[in-house]
Amino acid sequence: MKLLKRFDDGMARGEAVLATIVLLSLVVVAAMSSFFRNMADREFAWANDALASIEWSDDFMKKATLWLAMFGASLATYHAKHIGIDVFSHIAKPKVRAAMKGITGLFAGVTCFFFAQVVLAAVLAKAVRMPGEWGVVDPETFETIHLCVASSDLLANADVTRPGLFCGVRGFFDSLGLTVNTPTRAMDLLVPAMFLVIAIRFTAKGIGAFLRIPEGGIPDDELEGAEKHAVTDEEEVEKQQALDDKAESGEYDTDEELGADSDSDSDESDDDSDGDSDSDDEKEKP
Repeated sequence: MKLLKRFDDGMARGEAVLATIVLLSLVVVAAMSSFFRNMADREFAWANDALASIEWSDDFMKKATLWLAMFGASLATYHAKHIGIDVFSHIAKPKVRAAMKGITGLFAGVTCFFFAQVVLAAVLAKAVRMPGEWGVVDPETFETIHLCVASSDLLANADVTRPGLFCGVRGFFDSLGLTVNTPTRAMDLLVPAMFLVIAIRFTAKGIGAFLRIPEGGIPDDELEGAEKHAVTDEEEVEKQQALDDKAESGEYDTDEELGADSDSDSDESDDDSDGDSDSDDEKEKP
């Protein structure tokens, strides 16, 4: 369990880093696109050339927004900050609360798993389609062949180059049995992947909640908004307990221990001294 927890922690940190990179990239690309469009409206020729060089920016911003949404949903599940109706869990007993958490966790996990399957099927149904700009026509068979698998002669005759980076990504997905013909569809595969991650996390949380039932369930102090104990170190707890016991018995071993409570007892000692002085004055009176 500890190994799985560490793996999940590492994955969450990786998701946070990727989300940060995607967000910064989205801001930069959006700013560049807006700047070049404004310059193009003012009839700057170089701005039109710049816009042509980043014609992929609109598709990238759409997919980046989708990626941020999925990363955010996954991290919300990891931190237990997802949307939930927890009215009944706040009034339920610890064991009942653990059972409720287990049932809802497993139900959410199964639901997200089926979402992952449905979205994957929908993405692959579109991914097999090959736009004309991503293929060349074989003059012998008159078939359209993808740029990544076409021969060098066909590419030379069509005056196009092979997109090496995407072809490497496409080959990796082909090894997994996932055929994608455009970078846009390859980016869509993140959605079912993140649904699968969310499903695993929900399922793990549900199983963990069921395992806590024999231990007494989920206590009230673990609920959202409950006050947490500030002292967690066992040595500090034992030391504080020893000081409390000595304070009740009136015995202290060292001046340091006595000084710990000197502030709280100073007022009482002043009152006692005033009382003694008053009693002495009354005795001296005839």
